[in-house]
Amino acid sequence: MKLIFIGDRFYSESKTMMSSIYDIHGNRQDWGFVSEALENGQSVHIRPATKSELAHYEKMLEEYKK
Repeated sequence: MKLIFIGDRFYSESKTMMSSIYDIHGNRQDWGFVSEALENGQSVHIRPATKSELAHYEKMLEEYKK
């Protein structure tokens, strides 16, 4: 499982419409999925979002705030 961490504020500022983690394909993930993957013996790799990725999620957040 390869994940991108965008930050905890996205969850609260979007009123739970977004998560703080997404997979590398842009699908929303949550810590429950991470826990389940680890319990099933899968490796989980989490990295911070790049500036470009973060800009994408910032734009998404602005849309949810409207």
